[in-house]
Amino acid sequence: MNILEAVEVTKQFKQGAKTIMACNGLSMAIQEGDFVAIIGASGSGKSTLMQLLGGLDVPTSGRIDFNGKDISAAREKVRVRMRRQHIGFIFQGFNLIPTLTAAQNVEAAIGKRSPKDAQKVRNALTLVGLAHRSNHIPTTLSGGEQQRVAIARAIINDPDVILADEPTGNLDSKTADAACP
Repeated sequence: MNILEAVEVTKQFKQGAKTIMACNGLSMAIQEGDFVAIIGASGSGKSTLMQLLGGLDVPTSGRIDFNGKDISAAREKVRVRMRRQHIGFIFQGFNLIPTLTAAQNVEAAIGKRSPKDAQKVRNALTLVGLAHRSNHIPTTLSGGEQQRVAIARAIINDPDVILADEPTGNLDSKTADAACP
C-alpha cells in the first residue's frame, strides 16, 4: 500500500488577474521505505508540492492520500493531527521561532507533552551534532546550525514520512552527510 499518493493534483494561485499553475494534473505514489527526490527549476512548484503532500495546503483539484485516507478533503484540525503524528517537515527557510532556543524549537513540534520529552529533544539535537547549542536562539546560530535544528525538529516525533525542501542547502558536505544519513 502507498503511504503517500497524489492523484491528478492541480494547484493554482491567483496573482491579480493572472492564474499561476503550480501543479498541473500531477500523480505520484510513494511507498514505505522509498526515497524520492523532486528536482526542477526554481519556481517550478517543488515547494508547493511538498506543502500539498504534507497537508499544509489543499489542491485546487485532485486529491492527496496519506495511508489510504484523503487528507486533502479533511478539515484543518484533522490535517494538523496527521502532520504532527506522521510527517516531519524540513523547510527551506527553517521556520524556527526566533524567541525560542534550539531545544524549545525542537520541542515545539511535539504534540502531547510527556516527562520523556527533554530526553527526546537532547537525543534529536545530539543526532544532528547540536546538543552543545541547545540553549541558543536562532539568531546566534549559523545558517547550517539553524538547518540542523530544523532537521532535529523534523525527526523528533519519529515520523512515517519526512518532507524536506532543500534540507542540506545551508550545510557543508561533511555536515550534510552526518545530519541526513
